[in-house]
Amino acid sequence: MAATVVQRHPLPVIRNKVGVFSVVVIASIFYMIAFPKGGIKFGGIPLTIGYVLTALLAVLTLFRGNGFALAIDRLLVFLSCLILAGWSYIVIHINGSEYVSATISYFVAVLYLPAFGMIVFSSNLLDDHYENVEKTFLWAVRFIVAYGIFLFVFKQLTGRWIEIPYVTVNAADVGQLDDKFIRRGIFFKLISTYNNGNIFGLCVAMMAPLYFQIERSKIMRSMLYLALFLTLSRTSWIGMALIFAMQSISKGVKPSTIMYILIAGLVSFIAFSFAATAMGRDTSFLWDRNLGGRIDQLQILSDMRIIPDEPFTFLPEIAYLGVIKFFGIPGLILFVFYLAISPMLLWLEGVRLFNVGPTSACMQGLLIYMIMACADAAFLLIPVMMVFWMIAGMGFWYAHRQAWLEGRAHAAVN
Repeated sequence: MAATVVQRHPLPVIRNKVGVFSVVVIASIFYMIAFPKGGIKFGGIPLTIGYVLTALLAVLTLFRGNGFALAIDRLLVFLSCLILAGWSYIVIHINGSEYVSATISYFVAVLYLPAFGMIVFSSNLLDDHYENVEKTFLWAVRFIVAYGIFLFVFKQLTGRWIEIPYVTVNAADVGQLDDKFIRRGIFFKLISTYNNGNIFGLCVAMMAPLYFQIERSKIMRSMLYLALFLTLSRTSWIGMALIFAMQSISKGVKPSTIMYILIAGLVSFIAFSFAATAMGRDTSFLWDRNLGGRIDQLQILSDMRIIPDEPFTFLPEIAYLGVIKFFGIPGLILFVFYLAISPMLLWLEGVRLFNVGPTSACMQGLLIYMIMACADAAFLLIPVMMVFWMIAGMGFWYAHRQAWLEGRAHAAVN
């Protein structure tokens, strides 16, 4: 299915302007990725500077140029979000909610962040500033990877964290990083500025395929894998395996590719086993039958309903099961559709999953999250869904740009 693209320009003419707006875009996107936890808490609800900047960018993008219009595929994405939000509101209205903060976080993730991604990372911004956005994305990922490795080593050697209120940590969380379940035996997980190894792993795994399309330094590419390994998180390790497999297959399946994957798998198993031993665990840690304490969540499957009677609290690590618990079978279907609609539309527009290029890379990042979410989705936690919809928005723009370039080449041949 070819999307009907409604834009300000008849063709996606790409320019790279530098001015006040460019500086705002660069500073905002860098801060959102590099310092996602900086901010304050109001009534227990995190108010991060990064999320405030999403609103600023959305407003500025809406009022740029002669007007604003969204492509059909972006409107379909937001329609799926509205349907999920509508069903969720009905169920919460019936059953109630125990925590206002969790309810607000849920609807921010379901409604606001998709709107942010679809509006900001569209032709209105990227046609003129795509090079700035790509370079900012590149340096932001480089920063969180390099800083994460540095902080990991610093913590192990000194026993202290580096905490900068409003920047690397929420002002209300200063001195509380050790309480965030980030210890593995004698080690502390790599958390970078994300304050949590699993959240860092989820976000980096989503961004990695696109990052690898831009990053030319083999050292920095290797450092990203090292950072994911040092999270000491099985969820992040799953992400590592998915990234590596998709990257390898995208370059073409050859006998050497299969051998490369097998050797890398063996080396990874040895490394993960060594890490488990260093944390005071045995190799059963790698395939914990207790699912890291999440096994009890599977009990939800024995009592699936159309409309449950549970008041909404907080989605657990396995978000799919939490959605069944609080929003029933229809909620699960709508939730999966909410996550899957972007890669589905990209596929219908002709994007191949296993291919080299930024469009396929964005599609891979979205699917990697959907798979990792089977272990730990961190759905309501900052900045997971912000990154997800950032990648989705960029994926649609890359797809439209590629379609235009192919159409232009075809016209030139004829």
